[in-house]
Parts: sequence; C-alpha cells; structure tokens
Amino acid sequence: MPPPIALIYGAGPGTGAAIARALAPTHALLLMSRSLPQSISRLALDDLPQDRVYAHKYTGAASFGEAIKAAQERWPGAQVKVGVCHAGVPFQPGPFLNKSTEDFKECLDSAVQAWDFSQAVIPALLAANGGTLIITGATMSRRAGANFAAMAGASFARRALAQSLAKEFGAQGVHVAHVVVDGLIATAHVDGMMGKAEPGSRLEPSDIAEVYLDIIKQKPSAWTQELDIRPSKEKW
Repeated sequence: MPPPIALIYGAGPGTGAAIARALAPTHALLLMSRSLPQSISRLALDDLPQDRVYAHKYTGAASFGEAIKAAQERWPGAQVKVGVCHAGVPFQPGPFLNKSTEDFKECLDSAVQAWDFSQAVIPALLAANGGTLIITGATMSRRAGANFAAMAGASFARRALAQSLAKEFGAQGVHVAHVVVDGLIATAHVDGMMGKAEPGSRLEPSDIAEVYLDIIKQKPSAWTQELDIRPSKEKW
C-alpha cells in the first residue's frame, strides 16, 4: 500500500518545511506555495526520499484540486489523510486610517485561500474515511491589537472557518484543528530582521511541527479543536 498523502500549503523554508520533515517518515508529501516547485531547494529536504516528495505551484483555487489529482496519479492508490493550511495572512500592520480597502482585501484573501483549501481537502479526507485538517492561526486570531485592523479580520475569519468545519465534519471522521502560533518563529528571515534571540523567546519550527504531529496522531475520543503555542518567555 502506498503511504498516505499529506498536503501542506504554505510550505516555506521555516515551519512549513519542518512540518514536512516531521510527516516524512509516514506520509508522501504534497507541498504547495506560490513559489514551488522552483523554490524546492530552499526547503532543504534533499535527505528525504525524493520519490515521496512532490511540489506543486499554487495559482488559485483550482490548483488545490489539480495538485491532489496529480499527486494521486504520481502515487496510485494513495489517499489524502492530512491537510495543513499554513500560508499566513499578509503582513499589513499600520494605523487604520492609513490603510486602504485594497490592503484589507489582500489580507482577507488569506481567509479565502483557507476556504478554497478546505473545499478541496475535505472531500479527499472523506473519501479516505477521515483524516486531519489543520489551519494555522496567530495571536490576532483571537484578539486584535491596535494597528492590526487589516490583518485581524482575516485571522478571525480563518479561526471561525476552522471551528465551523470541525463541528460539521467531526462526526464524519475529519479532525479539524486551529493552531494559534503566539510569538515570533526562529527562522533565518526573522533573525535577519531582528537579530538572534535568547533561548526560549522564539518558537522553533521543529518544535511547532511536533505539536502538529501530535494533533494528527490524536484519537477520535479526545480531539483538540484549538490550541495555542508560544515560547516560554513570550508575554501573553
């Protein structure tokens, strides 16, 4: 039997790649982003079996279904058992009166993408007799700070989507979880902007990935719908 497929949208060189690495021993990896497959080398997954990795470009709503179809042709008989929507909300902070409607719409598009992703993944999970769908959130998924009006609405919408889907599809074997990532993630990009940080003040991508793996392994009698994770020194 071929391994089950894990679809990761927002597969970048930080947390997305870490989630892929955590799932690699048990799943075939279907990776998506706007820059894939051209940027696959940035994910540093060369040590993984390359016949278990397939990268597909995100070009809009239809590309999710196209990627699933292509992956199942690549791995005949394989079923999608995991979907992770990790692509974040565009970074658009700033005073409300300085932001435009277009800024707001750009942020809201991340909620539309989570919607499109879920509409493609849930039928595949149902066809596989269940599986896990995880949507990544942020601190502003639950509380909106000053100067984050353009971003917070989209984050709230993604959280609401995850909650609604969990209630609609849980009894059919689809575990939908929303993960609030509360704090800065220790990536090369963040380190380059803000400098190195002391231990315990930033989230490590590999540790985030372990949390996602724990969610995927949960038994149906004790599913998590939402959890929040933060480094030990984060103020909250």
